[in-house]
Amino acid sequence: PPAATAAPADTPPTPEPGGLQVPVYRTQLPQATVLRFESRRGVVSGTAELAWQAGANGYRLSLQGQALGAPFISWASVGVVDAAGLAPLRYTESRRGRELRAANFQRDSGQVSFSGPAVQYPLVDGMQDRLSWLIQLPAVLQANPALAQPGEQVQLAVVGTRGDAEVWTFSVQRRGPLALPGGTVADAVHLLREPRRPYDTQVQVWLDPAREHLPVQAWLRVRATGEGTELRLLEMSTP
Repeated sequence: PPAATAAPADTPPTPEPGGLQVPVYRTQLPQATVLRFESRRGVVSGTAELAWQAGANGYRLSLQGQALGAPFISWASVGVVDAAGLAPLRYTESRRGRELRAANFQRDSGQVSFSGPAVQYPLVDGMQDRLSWLIQLPAVLQANPALAQPGEQVQLAVVGTRGDAEVWTFSVQRRGPLALPGGTVADAVHLLREPRRPYDTQVQVWLDPAREHLPVQAWLRVRATGEGTELRLLEMSTP
């Protein structure tokens, strides 16, 4: 998900020559599911729901969050599934049902464009948006269990809505028990993504191998300010 706080002067990075270079992994996508989280932004608590489903016509993924009776997260990713896993077509960030920003994956022309910034990037195999990685990363580890061991890394090209596209490197930190509001996970896989820019998002995510490596906890913080969102699993259900 995107950073909770944007840089004071939010300028997109210059596209890298030849596009972003990342491996293409085998993937095994999870079954349709709804994950309900306890959420926290600073001292404010709330709930958030990650809903995932995929079929012959493509996939739909959304993250909706509320706190103090008002929405604070409304992100959606729609696309198709190809040999590299999730293949987003459009990623949007909304507020109160109104679309604010979008990233468009133009697969016919092989470019990624944005509703605001004029910058474009070459579209590479396996490229994700700032929501779809929450399913793509589990799908990679589910198909490649050896990558879930401490010291291993997974690299994904990730696109936001502010004209940003970078390689996110997830490093496996450790494995072990994790206590959550919805119960203890016996063998959670803890991964860390360090940002390359001060106002980008530092990501820590814990995946559960017993739940197809789906995320059960995530900390998303702006490195320069420490502000961000925490998600901790309450319950999991099937739609």
